[in-house]
Amino acid sequence: MDKSRRDLLALSAAAAAATLLRCGDAASRSPSPDVDAKPAARPATLPPPIPPERYAARREKVAARMEQEGIDALLLTPSPSLLYLTGADLGRSERLIAMVMRRDGTCESLGPAFEAERLTGSGMPGRLTTWEESQDPVAALVGILTRVGPSPRLSVEGTTWLDDLAPLSHRMPGARISSATPLLAEFRMRKEPEEVELIRAGAQITVAAIGQLMKELKAGVSEEELLARAKAIAQESGGELDGLVQFGANSAVPHRGPGSARLRESDVVLFDMGTKIHGYSSDVTRTFAFGRPPERYSQVHETVRAAQEAGFRAARAGIPASAADEAARSIIRKAGFARYFTHRLGHGIGLQGHEPPYLVAGNPLALAEGMTVTVEPGIYLPGEFGVRLEDDVLVQAAGSEVLSAEGGA
Repeated sequence: MDKSRRDLLALSAAAAAATLLRCGDAASRSPSPDVDAKPAARPATLPPPIPPERYAARREKVAARMEQEGIDALLLTPSPSLLYLTGADLGRSERLIAMVMRRDGTCESLGPAFEAERLTGSGMPGRLTTWEESQDPVAALVGILTRVGPSPRLSVEGTTWLDDLAPLSHRMPGARISSATPLLAEFRMRKEPEEVELIRAGAQITVAAIGQLMKELKAGVSEEELLARAKAIAQESGGELDGLVQFGANSAVPHRGPGSARLRESDVVLFDMGTKIHGYSSDVTRTFAFGRPPERYSQVHETVRAAQEAGFRAARAGIPASAADEAARSIIRKAGFARYFTHRLGHGIGLQGHEPPYLVAGNPLALAEGMTVTVEPGIYLPGEFGVRLEDDVLVQAAGSEVLSAEGGA
């Protein structure tokens, strides 16, 4: 096991042990040999945002692939993929905003006339065509696309609204329209060094915030109050945090939102949080017992830890995404908890909190160097408690690096 994984497991064990020492009988503690492990440190300074020249380089690569595949034009509306290619972080609304990129890499954008100044300064490249409130924006978009050709092969960003796409398809019956997800995912899945550092910084802030919450825990605090406190801690470091806090039986319901439940002795506490830095997300989950653990807690927690370690080892370049899921799932299956591991092992992370690749049974996609994924096995006992451990991992040729480990190293 490399240093980053040892640090990660030591931190998790130390934090849980320290909390149990304060709140419960020493005999109830899970084994924790590294109780003196240091808490994770927040980054002293945040990495800079993605430099402008990087967006132009990305467009060049995508255009070259479009040329190879015979795609005439790429259509994007406000989305993480538009942000990836231009740096334009634009909200989507009922007013159509779009960018068309031709296979030669040239671009033309479309947007409401009253927002022309905002759009011009957003980072979207090329000529801006505007439409007035009384005009039909789809007609303006058709005008841009017909300049590409009468029957273009058009690749459309996958989250584009049907209300925008259906009229376009009706007015351009000769266009051959397909999803751009396969085209764009290939590039977005493999992260550049600058992207990795932004994810790492967000993960470090998240782990530090969870560690601080664990120190401050008191009986009677609510799930909502703890989440608000976590957001404030992350904001002090320049990050935007969101996530879940779940107590007791609530922790057995994956993705249940925080509510007014108040912490009691012997509750299991689950923190599932991520911090966004310059548009890039992280995703970290920690679970521990407050006071004397419930029956079977130690067995479940150790099983999940062992499954996560198996997932870490399997998440390396050349391994099918499904194999990483199976490596962790087999540990849980052998322990007799198979039906309580109810979701995939993990997902890609970047400009979206959940994005390709997905570590799930049946996915033959081979993991590649530079991919960033979560490894998050869980066991959920209905009406009792749930345990999930989640970390952000960089896939490498010879293994994986845990980005959410102590110090991010």
